Amino acid sequence: MSTFAGFARAALAVGAVVAYQLLAHHAVATPGEHGFGLAMALVPPLAIALIAAARSPRRGWLLPLWALVAVALWAARMPLARHFEWGLYIEHVSFNLGMALVFGRTLANARVPLCTQFATMIHGSLTPAAARYTRQITVAWTVFFVAIAAVSTLLFVAAPIVAWATFANYLALPLVGAMFVAEHACRRFALRGEPSARMVDAIRAYRQSSAQGHAGHPHHAGQTVHPCHE
Repeated sequence: MSTFAGFARAALAVGAVVAYQLLAHHAVATPGEHGFGLAMALVPPLAIALIAAARSPRRGWLLPLWALVAVALWAARMPLARHFEWGLYIEHVSFNLGMALVFGRTLANARVPLCTQFATMIHGSLTPAAARYTRQITVAWTVFFVAIAAVSTLLFVAAPIVAWATFANYLALPLVGAMFVAEHACRRFALRGEPSARMVDAIRAYRQSSAQGHAGHPHHAGQTVHPCHE
């Protein structure tokens, strides 16, 4: 894939995420948009599940199961629509807890921290200081995503629903960007004198690793999409 095509694909993905969050916030903030809100809560996970089922070697029973779940949700659409905010909340929290799990599970004994894996993909080998720092950054990203999920839950339970939607749809992703910028600044200070990679180098390393995985090499945790770069 050319660099231009890669950036175009990334721009489309970002545009889709932004559009989704704008529409989800509109559904929550606008009275009477229960049906639209339910669609915003259910269509993305159903679409992801359908794609995963279609690509799975077990598609023979996963696709009928997906159809059965879709029919059940359609039959229950009226009561579900009255509480569609719960679907949006579960979607938001499960994503952030899932990201925390992606980072956190690599911190277990005998495993290589996720950010360490990704830095190794770029540089080939790491100094002890860099290895120690990338482990700390893996911990930081784990805590960050848990904190986002915790704040989301607190707002959903204790604040007006529009306040929760503002945080989930307008603030959560910018906070990821702010965390990324803060990590970049900390790395330049903590690893002064160490080689640093550009963002394009990180993207290229990830693509090469993904291509190797699709060609038949075993996947590892470092091939999960994540914000680490070194």
